[in-house]
Amino acid sequence: MILYATPVSVYSAKTRIVLLAKGLAFEERQPPGGYRSEAYRRIVPMGTIPALVDGSLVLSESEVINEYLEEKQASPPLLPTGIAERARVRFLARFHDLHLEPVVRGLFPHIRPDRGDAAALDEKAHAFDDRLAQLAGFATPEPYLAGSALTLADCGHAVTVPLGAMLLAALDRPVALPPALQAWLAVVHRHPAVAAALAPWRSATLEWIRTRLAG
Repeated sequence: MILYATPVSVYSAKTRIVLLAKGLAFEERQPPGGYRSEAYRRIVPMGTIPALVDGSLVLSESEVINEYLEEKQASPPLLPTGIAERARVRFLARFHDLHLEPVVRGLFPHIRPDRGDAAALDEKAHAFDDRLAQLAGFATPEPYLAGSALTLADCGHAVTVPLGAMLLAALDRPVALPPALQAWLAVVHRHPAVAAALAPWRSATLEWIRTRLAG
């Protein structure tokens, strides 16, 4: 399998976690010419990242890819067996994609010295706090977001929660995570697949923040 991804991409890291957790063999490549290039669109018509190529199958959208990988290799399972429990995991995964990540992405323009809109930044920081409170209310870490083992619910949040905290810390607005999320984050980041998947993302993201702040 080929994973088209970039080191700084949240959604690439999310899918990388699943591939590593499953122990699946894959080759990671950056999109040829960048993910907006015609060369990449000839491979991945959507032109988005991540994308997975498995033989003749080309998949876009991280959650679709992750559920495909779950069905391709059932062990170790990243979805529970019970129908209600599976629905809960899917809800938490979509909460990340539709509600948490867009708020964090909204912080990106502020990581530049010439984009200092304090009121807009306050609004985004409050929105991030609100999303964290919602996540802490929806999830009951035991110690992972949906129970005793890593699931698809953890994969996106394991990237985006620390990303939001990193961005706001760089803007001198430190974040106090809800206690339940603090404990969960410490556990999930010790998971071998998560630690390995986030290593390239973390170094690339810190460099991106440093470069942006330098103007």
